[in-house]
Amino acid sequence: MVAVGVDEVDRQYLGVVVPRIELFGFDIGVRMNSLENHRGWVADIFADGLCGRSDAPTPRATIAIDAQPLPFEDRHPRRPEEVIGWRALCSCAGWHGRTWLRTDRIADHAPSARVLHCATGRLDADSARSVLAEWEYHQLEMQALIPVRLAFDDTTSAQQRLVEAVRFVRASGASWESVARVISAPSAEAAEQRFTDWAAPGHNVAELRIP
Repeated sequence: MVAVGVDEVDRQYLGVVVPRIELFGFDIGVRMNSLENHRGWVADIFADGLCGRSDAPTPRATIAIDAQPLPFEDRHPRRPEEVIGWRALCSCAGWHGRTWLRTDRIADHAPSARVLHCATGRLDADSARSVLAEWEYHQLEMQALIPVRLAFDDTTSAQQRLVEAVRFVRASGASWESVARVISAPSAEAAEQRFTDWAAPGHNVAELRIP
């Protein structure tokens, strides 16, 4: 059973009242804001596949085809007629919405088919909200996945602490037999095979992952 509890006592976080929420044993009320910082925005799409912010004063290519920022020297202004469509993007750089196409003919305006009439090439507020609606679902999904993210982070941290502990006790003279008993390994050889390389001096613990 999934237990979700909301405390009656609110806390202040960066000037915003955030309820104390526990989900799967994690206190996520404050960390929802600090951990998953997803900000959505609408991007102009140009004919060469580059993108730029639709809320900029004038069209400008600032985002590469792979959604990575362009070098400043490659961020050139574009003409409004070069805008061929739009899509929602997220600051996490791992998500983008579907493409909305631009039409200059008002008779072809069909939001349900993701086709928007825009004679100027600059979206009005209502059209921008339509494009950005997909990102709102993405944001909700990321918030729902926060317990998974927290559990993964905690597991990774525990793995790194375990490796450091094995490195320490081995340097202090503990045998692999003793280590095996503590971690319930079937044998000293199994414990050594699992940790010998990772517990070696000079290893970067931040890069370690225990299978």
